[in-house]
Amino acid sequence: MKRNKFYAMMIGLSALMFLGACSKDETAAPAPVDTDLPANETWVIYNASANWSGGIYALKDNKAREINLSGIPFFQVSSSLGGRVLGKTLYKVNSASNAQGILKLDLNSAGNVVEGKFLPSLSTSYISNYLVVSATEGYYWDDVRGGLKVQKFNPTTMERTGEIDFSSLSEGLPNESAGQLILAKRDDKLYVDLLLGTKLAGDWQVSPTNKEVAIAVYDLTNNKILNVTKFAGTTNLGVFIDHVLWGLDEKTKDLYFVAVGDMKRQPTDYSSKILRIKSGATEFDQSFSIDIKNYQFPAEFNRLFVYDSKIYTTIPSRGVSYYGGAQHGVTYRSDVWYWNEIDATTKKAKRLAIPADSFYGTQNPFLHNGEIYFLSNNTTEGYSGVNQYNPTTGTVKETFHLKESGRLNGFNIITD
Repeated sequence: MKRNKFYAMMIGLSALMFLGACSKDETAAPAPVDTDLPANETWVIYNASANWSGGIYALKDNKAREINLSGIPFFQVSSSLGGRVLGKTLYKVNSASNAQGILKLDLNSAGNVVEGKFLPSLSTSYISNYLVVSATEGYYWDDVRGGLKVQKFNPTTMERTGEIDFSSLSEGLPNESAGQLILAKRDDKLYVDLLLGTKLAGDWQVSPTNKEVAIAVYDLTNNKILNVTKFAGTTNLGVFIDHVLWGLDEKTKDLYFVAVGDMKRQPTDYSSKILRIKSGATEFDQSFSIDIKNYQFPAEFNRLFVYDSKIYTTIPSRGVSYYGGAQHGVTYRSDVWYWNEIDATTKKAKRLAIPADSFYGTQNPFLHNGEIYFLSNNTTEGYSGVNQYNPTTGTVKETFHLKESGRLNGFNIITD
């Protein structure tokens, strides 16, 4: 960051003046040691270069507030988009060479990331969406096995164990899927996005016939589809496969979802919205929605974490365009995305004191030991780092930042 360079220059000048006043037999005091780093945590860092390839690093005794990844062992991957943690096990979309499927990663005796078992997808054109619930319960989507079917797998053995069929919900449209972008579990129910429409030429999103979103709710106890709930005035629940756009508020048990709308055309009549299914319900709360137009437009909600009825997402400081275009000279990858806390009741947004983001790292925030962790990549200031926010006190502090180590595309914490 520019201001860091300024501070560094001033500190350097002060140091020179101090040394000039010392006698030759005096020695400089040792650099202060950061003693507040959690000894029982392993930090898993996913870095990436311009082409999204990179490495997965595990740091335990070598953690620091400023991290240079040079010389640290890593697991190399062709696509570094972050991952998910279950206990001490990591999971990510696709293999090290980017073969489609789900990859399990472990830490070896030296504490380094090593390849575990791989569950291949039959697909060659779609990346599998997946959900890891426990050591024995997992779900994923594989279009070759059927777009309207959700596959079951065992996250320990990484073997497929069956499927859930949503084919009865078909309307005979060219592009139909269930669970392609949303696979969420609450209690004994599975919530999956139901997308029925047509993929237009030049688009990567499916355009539904009706400008609405739909979620199918499946009863895992009685093995049956309970209902399909819909919400009008927006489209397309979720975007990236390993970048889930749903969140379960662990305090209230309410489920939240992001509908990104049509990101290419950015229409005002079915713009991006955050929606909710309340605790104990299986239908959308029709009285609740948070519309991006109330904060900034053109834009979309593209990150989501919810805790204690506070919604954490990024809101751009200016209108931004679809990836292939420009809005007043501001593109999607500009340093315009700021982390905000939105009160679900009042819908007021509060910007957090965290560096702006350029939306290269797509990981959602997460809660750990009562604090919420956020990733930022700021191209202008050359900043890639993590900041943690205490929702009780409202304080923000930097967890770490990378130095000369590429872009930060993901961060997990494994606790001993």
